[in-house]
Amino acid sequence: MHSMLYTIGMAMDRAAENGYAVSLLIEGHWMEGMVAANDGHGIVLECLDGGHMVAKIERISAVRVMSELPGRAPITRGAEFDTAGAVPMPGPQPAYA
Repeated sequence: MHSMLYTIGMAMDRAAENGYAVSLLIEGHWMEGMVAANDGHGIVLECLDGGHMVAKIERISAVRVMSELPGRAPITRGAEFDTAGAVPMPGPQPAYA
């Protein structure tokens, strides 16, 4: 097994390089758009409504990149699931008076 340090800055750089949309949590508000520029101190985000915003990197609490996690092994359905006897849970049942 290996480990990787994946920072907010790295996530934003990856999003900018690959054209992925991001959601940034800044001061309790989620902002969505495309990373237009990132100099390590501030970020310019092209918002989905056609505008743009500039924020200090230090104000970003979280970033969500609209792509798969890099280096993630796909989850496949293995034999252990087939033999475990697992079945889907039933859906909601109607209420009877």
